[in-house]
Amino acid sequence: MKNFRKLLLAVLPLMALAILASCSKKDDETPAGTHKVVFKAETSTDASISTALFTNATGDVTTNTSVNSRTFTSAELTIPSSVLVINFGANGSGASANSSLKVQIWVDGKLVKENIGTGTVLSATTSYTFGK
Repeated sequence: MKNFRKLLLAVLPLMALAILASCSKKDDETPAGTHKVVFKAETSTDASISTALFTNATGDVTTNTSVNSRTFTSAELTIPSSVLVINFGANGSGASANSSLKVQIWVDGKLVKENIGTGTVLSATTSYTFGK
C-alpha cells in the first residue's frame, strides 16, 4: 500500500501538469504580425464591374462605386493582426446569362480565396479568416 501511495504521489503532479498544458488558449490567441493583402476582380469580356467593397487596413469597409471597368485591383494593403477576417465583394452587369464576375483575395502574394458569380446582374463575394 505504501508503494501505491508513493507511485500515486509521483504520478499525480505529472497528470495535473498534462491536463493544464492541454487547456492552453492557443486557439484563442490573435495571430502576430501583419499581412500584405490585395483584392482583385475580373469579368468576362461582355461584362463590367460597377462597385467594389473590401476590408481596409483598419478593419472597416472601403467602397469604390465608380469602377466601370472589366478589372479591379486594390492597392496593396497592410492588414494588422488585430483584423481577423477580411471581406471582398464586387457588383456589375453582364450582357448574357453566361457573363461572369470573379473576385479574389491575395494574402502575402498567394491566392487564398476566390468566388465567381454569373448572369446579367453580377455579384460575387468572399472572405478570408487569418490563422485558419
